[in-house]
Amino acid sequence: MSFEQTIPALDAPALAELLSETLTAPAWAVPLMIWGAPGIGKSDLVREAAAVQGYPLIDLRLSQLEPTDLRGIPLHDNGKVRWIPPDELPDESRDGPRGVLFLDEINAAPPPVAAAAYQLILDRRLGAYRLPEGWSIVAAGNRLDDRGITYVMPAPLANRFMHVELKADADAWLAWAARQGIDPVLRDFMAEQPHWLARFLPEPEVKAFPSPRSWVFADRVIKRRALPTLTGAGSSGLDETTLIHIAACVGREAAAALAEFVGSGEQEGFSVAGWLSEPGSLAQLTDVSAQMDAVRAIVAARNQGRIRTDEALKLAVELPDDRLSFSLIEQLHQIEGDRLFDEPAFSNWVSVRGAKAPIESFGAAPSAG
Repeated sequence: MSFEQTIPALDAPALAELLSETLTAPAWAVPLMIWGAPGIGKSDLVREAAAVQGYPLIDLRLSQLEPTDLRGIPLHDNGKVRWIPPDELPDESRDGPRGVLFLDEINAAPPPVAAAAYQLILDRRLGAYRLPEGWSIVAAGNRLDDRGITYVMPAPLANRFMHVELKADADAWLAWAARQGIDPVLRDFMAEQPHWLARFLPEPEVKAFPSPRSWVFADRVIKRRALPTLTGAGSSGLDETTLIHIAACVGREAAAALAEFVGSGEQEGFSVAGWLSEPGSLAQLTDVSAQMDAVRAIVAARNQGRIRTDEALKLAVELPDDRLSFSLIEQLHQIEGDRLFDEPAFSNWVSVRGAKAPIESFGAAPSAG
């Protein structure tokens, strides 16, 4: 029986929901083990879940410990020996009543160290030490065939967890990427070719490969190459050097697919990413039918989470035709609801284009002043 057949596979939103339940109801929580390929976002999701709740997170790497490190050190006290637990373990007076003890890369720990953690994971104690009641235990690790430094998880340890596998999810990544300001070209590319989000190959000779983590590295490359202080005048678009650096992050095959996407006639002439990366380029569309197509493309990009609301509003300002600019605002209002009016970019659109459009159609929309 394969690994995938033994445990459920969850996408990022489903895992986020499970983590929320685990952290907010620690009295009924079961220690959670998250499996997944390298760079797929396991650790980030755990940290984000803790941050959403406002909980501290302590990252305890068992692979860096000796078995005796978990128990602590002995201290002679009035003819008796008591154990002083390690400072890394949660302390309610110092760390608060609620939090997350994150055992990342747990299956990279040698079996004797993992065995030392049995009591902590199941009984929430180590000798005299007790894990604060409001703290949850979450662990993560790569699968055995992921070429990581991993050990087979002993059955007694495995039986102390509930197990899920995190699978790559392009829609969730696109929504996250829009919130984080990931380069629009990468977002457009992933929306069109989502199979490039994660493509891990277990062959030892493969060093760089596409994953959610490595695409974030690619975004950093693009932003770094655009800095005039580093590249003279700053690179324009994805030049040859930029693509070479991207290939060093995601592999040559994925970088070549990105280059082909960027260089295609469709991408050059009609790209939400291109309009955002080159301010004023959308204003060059003089054909009304092309502008109508642009409105549809912008709405689709916002619906798919490839662009943020403020980015769509910036494009609404640039649309040459006043009627189509207003039409785009109407469709964004259908997507966002009245929270659209709270966007600073909406106020900017009103000041630039709103005088030419019937704003009263929005109902409760505020005035530009």
